[in-house]
Amino acid sequence: MTASRALLKSAVGAARFRLTGRRAPLAVSLCVTRRCDAMCAYCCTPSTPCEELGTGEVLGLIDLLADRGATRLNFVGGEPLQRRELPDFVRRCRDHGLWTVVETNGHALPERVDELPASRFMVSLDGEEAAHDRLREPGSFRRAVAGIRAARAAGRTVGTVTVLTRYNLDDVPFVLAMGRELGFDATFSVLDVNASKAARRARPDPSALRRTFRYLLEARAEGQPVAMSEKCLRYLLDWPDYDAFRAPSAHEDLTCMAGQVSCAIDADGGVYACVPRLGAEPVGNVRVEGFDAAFARLRDNNCRACVSTACTESSFLYNLNKPAMLEVARVATRRVAPPAMAGAQR
Repeated sequence: MTASRALLKSAVGAARFRLTGRRAPLAVSLCVTRRCDAMCAYCCTPSTPCEELGTGEVLGLIDLLADRGATRLNFVGGEPLQRRELPDFVRRCRDHGLWTVVETNGHALPERVDELPASRFMVSLDGEEAAHDRLREPGSFRRAVAGIRAARAAGRTVGTVTVLTRYNLDDVPFVLAMGRELGFDATFSVLDVNASKAARRARPDPSALRRTFRYLLEARAEGQPVAMSEKCLRYLLDWPDYDAFRAPSAHEDLTCMAGQVSCAIDADGGVYACVPRLGAEPVGNVRVEGFDAAFARLRDNNCRACVSTACTESSFLYNLNKPAMLEVARVATRRVAPPAMAGAQR
């Protein structure tokens, strides 16, 4: 499925939900493993071991999701490239015509990119080398950049995700410059300071964070590779309290669509309205009762707003917000520059 067709199907599904209340898992975040080869300071992914869904279970789940109307599937972790069968999962998505995104630290991309026919790779990049390695681990910056280069050399579309902390706010221009050089679009996320003690220590000054979002609005207007809609950036800029990552009531004119036309599935089959956080409990489990029964319970999701870039952008998209839809279309259909134009080796 082309990016434009996936976007069209998503819009149709969202319009159907708004008109009739008919829910469908249009976008699904699927954690295929909690294992990871990095130790990120602020990580909020539960690291407790679990009985991962087997290869056959994941393939069957992909078949079912496609049958239920899914248009986009994000493979997440842990580190999804730690799952040996990931190429089988991505190929099954391709067979169904799903728009497929692999969210990765990039470390294993040089060895594995050719076997992963994903629509897009999202690589974590937390600023210049000093900041990135401080937040993740020594050597991880060079490995992430090598992964980006490998994906771009293979002609793949790449985006990056930068979690904004007290250590890297000044590195935002560097990330955008790297994007221009290597040919990727950059997304920036608010840190969930309640995820861990380390996350609270990395909390950025709120006024500095707002200055960063103002800078990103200007950079976007100048045509720099900011993969965020103006609507989303202004939403994040106006968020009242960054220490409160979620809110029980709507913020601005956005209706949260998590649990209505999107959901998340953990490595053990647990079903959530959005990406699981520490302490969150699933509403059900695909291994125990099947996906349909668990997804039906998500109607009662009581979270009405959050400051997650990914969730906010998706909700604007599924609210059929025209500027957000145009931004998603721009990023998804961007022509990939030939490898020779992606930047010379540093």
